[in-house]
Amino acid sequence: MRNTDGRRNLPGMRISGKQNAAEKNMQGCKEKSRMIETERLVLRPFSSDDFDLIYRIYSDEEVLRYTPFDPMNREQAAEHLQRVMQDWNQDPYLSCEFAVDLKENGHGIGRAHILIDQETDTGMVGTLLLKKYWEKRFATEIFEALIRHCFLELHLHRVNAVCSPENTASWKAMERCGMRREALLVQKCRYVKNGVISWHDELEYAILASEYEARVGMLRGK
Repeated sequence: MRNTDGRRNLPGMRISGKQNAAEKNMQGCKEKSRMIETERLVLRPFSSDDFDLIYRIYSDEEVLRYTPFDPMNREQAAEHLQRVMQDWNQDPYLSCEFAVDLKENGHGIGRAHILIDQETDTGMVGTLLLKKYWEKRFATEIFEALIRHCFLELHLHRVNAVCSPENTASWKAMERCGMRREALLVQKCRYVKNGVISWHDELEYAILASEYEARVGMLRGK
């Protein structure tokens, strides 16, 4: 399973002056939404003990193949870890980056994230996995968990995800989770690799809360 990650350069989220459903529920979700469990995985906030995991993820050129930035050095990885931990102290928090651990042994295998746009009640989800854990359907399991979390815990209206059209395994994982392909955005993404700028296409997938509710009901009825 190759990686999918919609994160760019942490663009500023627009916050509406009108309190919406996501904003009203964010504080109540703050404590209970810090950990997500699936059949095989635990998603949890990063801690200061996770430098090795962060560095292994963000220093691997192949893991970052479909992201717009270069691999990080140790100093950059340490700075990123500090930002990630600080994000969890926002009130409300709009950027949630989780470490992904195997439930059976606690080994870190990647990261997952939710970026929340309060104005549109939308959560953008994504994941990066160490290469050893590709092609094991972990990304599908992570997407399912993040989508469920966004709707049932954060009470969002819409969840979306983006990936490169070349990243077939990623968009197939999104489709397995009931997400619709909404757009092919031509040369939307500005990649800077080794100082060289290039422009790349991007696929956008999404699912609405109403669609998720109908899908869950359908799956339960089988």
